[in-house]
Amino acid sequence: MKLPGKIEVPVAGHRYWVTYLDQIADLATTIKTERSQFVLIDSTVDRLHGKAFRRALKGTQFLVIKAGEKSKSFAALEAIAEQLVKLGANRSSELIAIGGGMVGDLTGFLAGIFMRGIPFVQVPTTLLAMVDSSVGGKAAVNLKAGKNLAGVFHQPRAVYIIPSVLETLPARELKCGLAEAIKTALISENDFVTELERHSFALAAGSTELKAMVSAACITVKAAIVVQDEREQSIRAFLNFGHTLAHALEAQAGYKGILHGEAVAIGMRFAALLSRRLGYLTQADEQRITNLLAQYELPLTLADYLRLTRQKTAPQPKKLIELMRSDKKNKGKAIRFVLLNAPGEARLPEPVPEQELLASLKEFQALVRDERGR
Repeated sequence: MKLPGKIEVPVAGHRYWVTYLDQIADLATTIKTERSQFVLIDSTVDRLHGKAFRRALKGTQFLVIKAGEKSKSFAALEAIAEQLVKLGANRSSELIAIGGGMVGDLTGFLAGIFMRGIPFVQVPTTLLAMVDSSVGGKAAVNLKAGKNLAGVFHQPRAVYIIPSVLETLPARELKCGLAEAIKTALISENDFVTELERHSFALAAGSTELKAMVSAACITVKAAIVVQDEREQSIRAFLNFGHTLAHALEAQAGYKGILHGEAVAIGMRFAALLSRRLGYLTQADEQRITNLLAQYELPLTLADYLRLTRQKTAPQPKKLIELMRSDKKNKGKAIRFVLLNAPGEARLPEPVPEQELLASLKEFQALVRDERGR
């Protein structure tokens, strides 16, 4: 399999590389450091690949983190920090995150505050983490009030991507990564959108090389954005396309039943509808986005949300608006959305009047599961 190689992330004062590796064993010669290292590994990843990672990282202490969004909390953070101290971790140590976005976020946040900041390395094992969360230095935990509301900016020392581990990734998790890839394309380049339209979920599922190339394309886009706007003062907000409603849906579900990428897919479909209602996006382009999401077998509507969460009634528009008020992009009382002028051309977050938001949510609520461009 032909791998992408290396991608530079030249953040000012903290340049690092994303390196693609053929197999887990390659970490033995690439991840070395003079620091004492501690691995935080997702329990599911540990069950599937733990032996291989331990062989590659001999002499490194492993801490197993229970899989699931519940581990992305202050309670888990404190427990792990206490455990690290007991194991002898100090200011000269380094953390290694092995897992998906949850472990990467938790490890990055912990590294950012432990002993007032220590280095860490990302080894993402899900496609979602490989296309998005492992790069850029945003790390956070969830609060009861919402997702990722407590966090830091703390860039990794390095990122190592091993596409072969995706062979054990469940189809549902794979679709989540593809949702984030579609998001990246929609906010960056029409050519990238066109390239994704040439493929489908079935093709991506059967090709590790295709997944690796999609990951590299997304990281190249994200690296270019992060270098210009590390602290999310302007264009980095583009990366939140689809996330405003997504985070509200996840909070409404109590972070159960619906995966992050699934919520983002629904959020993108709503953001496209909102962009069209506000006169930015044509109806043809809205349909094009709907078709692309459907091509990768992603959820699109609140009916899909109910199916995934097994809830009996859809969240009411006013409740969703209430949940969206805690979104980090908001300023004052205004709820702000990243919208599109066209596939590949995003707009900076802008306030949407509550009356328009309520009307848009009611129109979105009326969409049914069969509304998939077929």
